[in-house]
Amino acid sequence: MATTTSIIVLLKFFATRQKNAVVDYRDFCEYLKKYSEHHLEEQPTLSVYLEDPVPALQTELDKLVESRQIVMTQLHGDKSGILVIPYYIERFAERYKDIAVNPSLPFPSEADLPRGTPKEIVTRENAAEIIAKLLQHQEINDKTLYGLTLPNNAPSILLPSNVSVVTLIEDAVGKIQNMLKKEEHHDYFLKKLTVSNPGREMIVKNFFNAFVDRPDHSLETLSQTTESFYLWNQLCYFIKQDYEKIKDYTQEDLSCLQAVYITEVGANYFKNEAAENAKKEGAIKMLEGQLQQPPYYFTFEEITKFTDSKGTLLLTQYTEEELKEYLHKKTQEAPVQELPDLLVFKTFDDQRYFIFKSKVLQLILRLCTDARISVLDAIKTHWSEVLRAFDTLPEMKDQRAFEDRLEREIRIQSPILSALLHSSFLPLLSYDASGGNDSSKISLFVNGQLLPYSDILLMSRQELLNDAKIMLPFWYSMPLVSWIAKMLFRPPKSKRNKKQKTQAEKYREEEAAKRREDETTAAISQNENVSKKVALREAARNAEQAYVPASSTLNRELDSYEKIWNQRLGSDVHNNLTEDVNSLIRDYIRKTIRTMKNDGFTTSRIESLAESLMTAPGLQKIRERDALKMYIKLYMVKLVKNIPM
Repeated sequence: MATTTSIIVLLKFFATRQKNAVVDYRDFCEYLKKYSEHHLEEQPTLSVYLEDPVPALQTELDKLVESRQIVMTQLHGDKSGILVIPYYIERFAERYKDIAVNPSLPFPSEADLPRGTPKEIVTRENAAEIIAKLLQHQEINDKTLYGLTLPNNAPSILLPSNVSVVTLIEDAVGKIQNMLKKEEHHDYFLKKLTVSNPGREMIVKNFFNAFVDRPDHSLETLSQTTESFYLWNQLCYFIKQDYEKIKDYTQEDLSCLQAVYITEVGANYFKNEAAENAKKEGAIKMLEGQLQQPPYYFTFEEITKFTDSKGTLLLTQYTEEELKEYLHKKTQEAPVQELPDLLVFKTFDDQRYFIFKSKVLQLILRLCTDARISVLDAIKTHWSEVLRAFDTLPEMKDQRAFEDRLEREIRIQSPILSALLHSSFLPLLSYDASGGNDSSKISLFVNGQLLPYSDILLMSRQELLNDAKIMLPFWYSMPLVSWIAKMLFRPPKSKRNKKQKTQAEKYREEEAAKRREDETTAAISQNENVSKKVALREAARNAEQAYVPASSTLNRELDSYEKIWNQRLGSDVHNNLTEDVNSLIRDYIRKTIRTMKNDGFTTSRIESLAESLMTAPGLQKIRERDALKMYIKLYMVKLVKNIPM
């Protein structure tokens, strides 16, 4: 044997050599002393056992007793013995190998232990509890000899810790198969199973024959929640029912009854595990579905707050670690020369977002349309104020400076668009064959370079400058008058070109003022109806924060999604359709809000209301379902937020 200082290894070797689990204490001391002398050069730590091995050995033995790997016993006379539990573990592990070859052999039991063996060497556990525990996680070692207690006073089964619990279940199934191969049992139980399933005789027969003749698929049957699992459960019940009626058991009867009990425990575990896995898979599919709904980009924190149709967090149906594993897999795994299904990008404030690649170009298109209006309005207003102050900016005359201004403005007005345009995956998306249906509709790159921002936003510097000049009083175009006014009214340099607030910032300030006004109204008023309206308006503002990015406004988001779902040509037709949808939403909210509780207008409730409204016949012909649903949710928020007092 290899050189070692492990006392338990030496004890196992000594017990195996003498073919007895009980080792004489003195004999082992002599063996340990000789072993140490022989292997001292290889293992200097053995020096403690050279002269008097007892003190050092006793310290090690005390540790082994505490860990229940040995038991100190009293032999005949005044001799002390060491019962080496791993010896029995190895011995009974061999029995399981034999059972796999010959299923008629009985399971090992406590009766197989030599007479007088201390009972404490067996760690007794309820079979159902320990099998479920070991199926979740089992460490294969030679430290524990389990005694599995079974129902109805059936003899317990010994399970060594170096035998997989799956092996135990496979051996149990093998015993049942071996019993059913016998002609009298085969026909009897097949008949019982057939009679209990009228009209399905062929299905039952195929299942029964496949189970008996193909032992390699037996555990697979237990692990699946299919029709076969139901039939298998019935079969176990019939076998158990018949064998429990027997009064004088033979060893074969007991072995078969034990096998049924063990198999039922394993089957119940696999059934529950399969149900949990199905529940988890359903939650993951729901997660994927929500990731592909507007606004299409989500932070990890937002993903953890996704709920199902009942408002229950999806995170309760899988763990956070499983969620991280799923996101990691989706963002890393991909076919050759393709991008992963799920992409990651960061905004300039280091906020990390996830987005499906099939939605990237679709989102960019919407954000560009949306940003064009806000960027154009912001620059035009700013330029007009600069010109009104008799000043100019480099960006008004220089195209490069104008492009830089557009880039800065996009970063302010639409941080998500800016982050996507600067993302590393965007150039590759053009070459990805599975980049989505929108990849052929827009082209953002020419010769590997991103298009100028003026082209992306369809914006002309000269036209924008002309629009800004039109906003000035007419006399600004009269050289002499404007020169005199410039000399008299031009503000000092320190007051020129002050940073302008964005529309979103102005909107947030207005909303904060309205919120304070509502709080004051609620504090003063004693009317219960007014208090309910204030509470609903506050709930709507909270929902708005979940739906509307900080860089945007509610009306801006509504307009953006309206352009997607309402693609009717002609101003009148377009406006009529929008008004029809708005009227439908208003009528629906008017009826619903009467019975709604003060705290009932939550995002999950809004989701449920939008889902119900989407089934209305008048909305079935609208193709862009995701955009329409988001519009409905936003419009509901707007209606409730503006409930008149």
